[in-house]
Amino acid sequence: MFLARIRFLIGIVILALGALIHFNVGFSSAWYMYLAGTIILVTHFLFGNVMLAFGKLNKGEVDAAEDLILQIKRPDFLLKTHQAYYYFVLGMIALQKKQAGFAEQHLKRSLDLGLRTDTDNALVAINIAHVHFVKKEYKLADEFRVKAKSFDSDDLLIKKNLKKLEGALKGRL
Repeated sequence: MFLARIRFLIGIVILALGALIHFNVGFSSAWYMYLAGTIILVTHFLFGNVMLAFGKLNKGEVDAAEDLILQIKRPDFLLKTHQAYYYFVLGMIALQKKQAGFAEQHLKRSLDLGLRTDTDNALVAINIAHVHFVKKEYKLADEFRVKAKSFDSDDLLIKKNLKKLEGALKGRL
């Protein structure tokens, strides 16, 4: 997780070196350092560690994903897509910890913001449906099942889980 924090420090160090060069040699020799440091810091705040955390989550490394995602202090600074994946990762971690309320809240937010792929959107919708099913809110579970089915995903695991959910909901609606 050290690598995730180092980008911020590198940006600060480059800006400091730029200032040092600026005061000793002049702005014409330091402008590129200012530019590089600014770009690094801006990307740090716009992208955060979200995709690193998402990758860890995909590999099943939930604790590492949680460490990375919790390093983001201002998710409202993230780009919209990265915000969606931020809430996706938080929701999936909450599901792993059996915190259904938080999971539902974060997953709905990620779905509202819009994830990049239909597979990710379908995965979120099916997990929200599962949360509602566990809460015995069968109509809401069915609504999110339909929503999950509406996404054009070829993922076999999603299709399998949709069939299981359909079977479980059949006698309850």
